Amino acid sequence: MNSSHHHHFASFFKDQKDLQPFAYAASKSLAEGSICFDTSTESKKLFEGYLEENEMKDYAPSLPNGDSSLIGSENDVIKPFVFHKNNFYITRYFNYETQIIAGIENLINTGAGEKVQRLEKLTVSPEFKKLVENRDQKNGTDWQLVASALAYLNNFTIITGGPGTGKTTTVAKILSLLYEENPNLNVKLAAPTGKAAMRMKEALATNKQVPEDYRENINALKPYTLHRLLGSIHLSPYFKHNRENKLEADVIIVDEASMIDVALFAKFINAVDPHTRLIILGDQDQLTSVEAGSLLGDLCNTVHVKNHFSVDASRNLQEILSGIKFYPAAEEKALLQDHIVELQHSYRFEKHKVFKEVSEAVINNDEETIQSWFDENPLEGNIKIDLEHKESVFTVFIEDYENYIDRNEESSEERIAESLKKFNDLRILAVLRNGKQGVSGLNARVEKYLAGKGLVNPKAEFYDHRPVIVTRNHPDLQLFNGDIGLVRKDPKDPKKVKIWFLTAEQKADQKDPEKTRSAVRGYSPGLLTDVETVFAMTVHKSQGSEFNKVLLVMPKSEEVPILTRELLYTGITRAKESLKIQGNKEVILKSAKAQVRRASGIANRL
Repeated sequence: MNSSHHHHFASFFKDQKDLQPFAYAASKSLAEGSICFDTSTESKKLFEGYLEENEMKDYAPSLPNGDSSLIGSENDVIKPFVFHKNNFYITRYFNYETQIIAGIENLINTGAGEKVQRLEKLTVSPEFKKLVENRDQKNGTDWQLVASALAYLNNFTIITGGPGTGKTTTVAKILSLLYEENPNLNVKLAAPTGKAAMRMKEALATNKQVPEDYRENINALKPYTLHRLLGSIHLSPYFKHNRENKLEADVIIVDEASMIDVALFAKFINAVDPHTRLIILGDQDQLTSVEAGSLLGDLCNTVHVKNHFSVDASRNLQEILSGIKFYPAAEEKALLQDHIVELQHSYRFEKHKVFKEVSEAVINNDEETIQSWFDENPLEGNIKIDLEHKESVFTVFIEDYENYIDRNEESSEERIAESLKKFNDLRILAVLRNGKQGVSGLNARVEKYLAGKGLVNPKAEFYDHRPVIVTRNHPDLQLFNGDIGLVRKDPKDPKKVKIWFLTAEQKADQKDPEKTRSAVRGYSPGLLTDVETVFAMTVHKSQGSEFNKVLLVMPKSEEVPILTRELLYTGITRAKESLKIQGNKEVILKSAKAQVRRASGIANRL
């Protein structure tokens, strides 16, 4: 949103000249992802653009007198703006914060009334005893087990941790405890995108921690986007489920919470019954939501030191988890002190420790370590940095895209599923959308390479073997923003092409009936006009995905404003086996130094 939009918003308050610059700054801060701005520290920068440069030099904005008819307070939220503890809000966003805080407090207080009874049940649970006996004793405290216990005891739990720390495995453990208590448990799985929701379901279905007694229950679960779970109403910002019409669920598990914006989470938590267990999963170091707010980070940051629980919680955990070492109890108890667990050991990086070292150096802006990659200690093994954006590095990487293309003229759904799996083995990630280092330019280069090999013919829009990403939700088709498909001929009618997508279903393998294979669904391209080619995708779009091989293409100029450590960290941690980064020293250092900073009052108000 450019400054003219903010000027236009401010112009609605032309009768109150003192208020206009604050209206301008509130609009600008919202466009930059903040849900308020701190009048004591941030005003000057936000007012830039409102006044001429020569006027800015001596400008010292001050709020209109307290009797302004347009500025409310915590107890007066019917006015357009709210001023609360130095923060200036557009009232709607102050109300979102209030709803989130109230919803969390209701869950915590309701769960507290059940805690004694739940603790007694957990003490005698055979499934819990099994988890304790089989706990990880190699890597210090088994925080997965601690998180499982707290999620059983509480109605509100956040489980955060980097890639490969076992968030889904922890959920499998929690569900085994809850299904043991109630085999008819009503569980809802949700995420901000359909792709992330489906990945959580698939990961749970194949997780070895799920006892056979409960595997059928978990396989029967349906993944939802948050919008679909709440019940979208056509052309309306409201949902079918709300404060008056709560969601029916014993447990709701929400994955990839770093992608959830404040407005959506407020509407969601309004619809959660306080007797429901709500379990939030995510990596607080990843990129924040596209819309305003950095909800997961804000909630996690209300606790200054994670995994240091209150005296009471520590005592309870010691009773049921004898032999497990805990950190000292927290000196000051924040509201969420006993409701946030950070998983600290990455099992994914055990084989490739360089991924852990690189991702930690980036997210902590360890300049000395990052600088060493370019000087005396170049990265070795599974991570390589190409400082010069060499064409040869790009070409060697995209050669592997040849593997997904089925040269057999006689197609089948089984072969299409196999092609999709091979395609999803690797991906080019970009920071920008346009230009040679952007998604559009990178996609064109891959198409040109494959066309030169005679493997694709990109002259047609929906050419055979074209990989696409859905860019809009299609709940009627059970397809969602971020889903990846492949254009192939219809095996039943080779004159027609369809866009095929992997589903969560499994079908019997024709060659070996005892085995199963992934199923696919095909759609006419006419039903899906909102798709783009996806040999390359933005880092933002890649959230919630993992690929064996990743090529991360950074822009050549460090002047790109969206370069942040969260963006670089997210790109790096999409790779499981191999990562190549095309980016110069200045861009990488600038990215690690810059940090996403979004203002909100959630941390202070909690």
